[in-house]
Amino acid sequence: MDVRTHTLRAATRRFARQGFDSTSLQEIADEVGVKKPSLLHHFPTKNDLLRAVLDNLFDHWTDRLPRLLEAVTSGRGRFEAITAELLRFFREDPDRARLIVRELMDRPEAMRGRLSQTLTPWLTLIADYMRKSQEAGQVQADLDPESYILHIVTLTVSSIAALPVLGHAFVGEREEITDRHVKELLRIARTSLFSG
Repeated sequence: MDVRTHTLRAATRRFARQGFDSTSLQEIADEVGVKKPSLLHHFPTKNDLLRAVLDNLFDHWTDRLPRLLEAVTSGRGRFEAITAELLRFFREDPDRARLIVRELMDRPEAMRGRLSQTLTPWLTLIADYMRKSQEAGQVQADLDPESYILHIVTLTVSSIAALPVLGHAFVGEREEITDRHVKELLRIARTSLFSG
């Protein structure tokens, strides 16, 4: 793994767990196994590093969503593909979800701008698909597409971010608890979306 990729992963983990303000570039450099000047070669400031970490997260969706929407044409198929990818992405590294929640709380103005720029075009496009499905009688007629999407994204991100703590209320193995949690999240999302 190259220094830049390793640095992005280490920074994601540290910023998610400790917060941006409580994380030093030296800690990240130490975790990556490089001298601080080497880290600064790739990311001249800590703000540049945070921007790159968030770009890395949001670029995934800018790249992945069009492919999913193109590949699957049915309403149920799109739902399954997009929710599966949403869950896979955040389950693969729960620090991604923790970082987004932390940034929403710690830097709401910056996140508002970033989300408007990145999320709004996709929100609009997916909501338009949902409206067409409503007209065809496949999606609940009284559903508000934009609100539904934001609720599902928020539910997914926040619950995956909190599951390592809240999951201890359950009895069982960690993976089993996560699987149960995800299965129920999908059931809620599916039944509140589709008609019949």
